[in-house]
Amino acid sequence: MSPLRGVDDPDRLRTLIAAIQAVGSDLDLPVVLRHIVESAVVLVDARYGALGVLDSAGVGLSEFVNVGMDFGEIASIGHLPEGHGILGLLIVEPEPLRLAVLGDHPDSFGFPEHHPPMGSFLGVPIRVRGQVFGNLYLTDKNDAVEFSEEDEILVVALAAAAGVAIEKSRLLDRVRELSLMADRERIAADLHDTVIQRLFATGLGLQGALGAIDDAGAGERVREAVDALDATIHQIRSTIFALQAPRAAGRGLRDEILTLVTEAADGLGFEPGVRFDGLIDHGVDRPTGVQLLAVVREALSNVVRHAGASTVMVSVEVTAYELVATVVDDGVGAGAGERPGGNGIASLRHRAEVLDGTLVLASGANGRGTTVRWRVPIGPAS
Repeated sequence: MSPLRGVDDPDRLRTLIAAIQAVGSDLDLPVVLRHIVESAVVLVDARYGALGVLDSAGVGLSEFVNVGMDFGEIASIGHLPEGHGILGLLIVEPEPLRLAVLGDHPDSFGFPEHHPPMGSFLGVPIRVRGQVFGNLYLTDKNDAVEFSEEDEILVVALAAAAGVAIEKSRLLDRVRELSLMADRERIAADLHDTVIQRLFATGLGLQGALGAIDDAGAGERVREAVDALDATIHQIRSTIFALQAPRAAGRGLRDEILTLVTEAADGLGFEPGVRFDGLIDHGVDRPTGVQLLAVVREALSNVVRHAGASTVMVSVEVTAYELVATVVDDGVGAGAGERPGGNGIASLRHRAEVLDGTLVLASGANGRGTTVRWRVPIGPAS
C-alpha cells in the first residue's frame, strides 16, 4: 500500500515534493531542521510549527526549533519547552497524534505565561535509522478547524524524508570533523609555538624599556600596550583550547551560545559581542551546559525587553573549578531592585542555586548599564 494513499489532490502532492526538496537542499543540520519546520507549516497551512529534538536519554528535549513566533514573543515566554504535557506524550508514545482542540486533551498542560493560545494540533515523530530523533509539531490550521487525515499522511511522508536529510547531514558533519582534525591540531601548535611566543617576547621587551622612559604619558601608553598584548595572549590561548578540545557529536556549547547571540540581534537591532575563555566545549558537562544556555537566553531576553541598550557583551569563562557567564549592557540599569518584569532574574538565581552557585546583578557607577554575573562550580566533564 502506498504511504500516500488517500491523497488525491495533485497540488498538495506537488507541495509535498517541493517541501521534500527544500528539506534536502542544505547539508548543515541547523538549517535542515529549520527547513523541515518551515516546509511542514506550508504543507498543511499551519500558523505555528516546531521541531523538538530528543536529548541523549530520549526522555526530554535538547533543542527546539520553532516557526511562527518572533524573537520578542519567544523572549516573553521564557525558557523553551523541555518535553512536558502533549510534547511529553509524543516522546513516550512516538506515533502521529491529531487533536481538534489541544487544550481538551487530559495531558495538555505546562503552557507558560505569555504563550499564545493554540487550538488544533498535529504531532508526528521523525525517525533516523529506526530511532526517534525528535517530533514535529503543527498547531492552528489556518483554513480549517482541525488538521485532516490527509494532512497527517503528508506530514508523515515529509517526516520520513526529513529523517534521511538529518542522517545525511550528520554523516557529512562527521566527515568534516575527521578532515579538519589534522588542520586544527596544526593551527593550535602554530599559535602556541610561534604567535604566543612572539607576543610574549614583545611584551617583555616593552616592560624592560619602561625603566628608560622618563615621559609619564609615554610610559602609560607603553603599559597599556603591554596590557593589550596580555589580553591578546589570553584570547589566543582560549582559541587553542577550542582547537585542541575533542569535538563531541552535535553542536558544541560555543556554537549554541553564538546562535543565541545571533537570535538576540533581531530584537536588539545589533549583534552583541562575545568572549570565550577556557575549555567551553570540553570543560562543561551537559547538565551544566543546558543551564548555561538557559541563563544566556534569559539574560539576553531581559536586555531585549527592558534595557534599551546600545551595546551588549556576553562572556563565558571556564576554569578548572568554576564556570562564569557574564552579560553586560549599557542600558537603563537595574536600579536598587530587579528590572520591571524581573521574573527572569529570579529564574537565573534559581538556576545558579540548584548548582550551588551564585547570581550577582549590578548597575554601573552612574546608574546606567547592568552586569549579570552567573557563577557555578564545576568538576571534570563526564
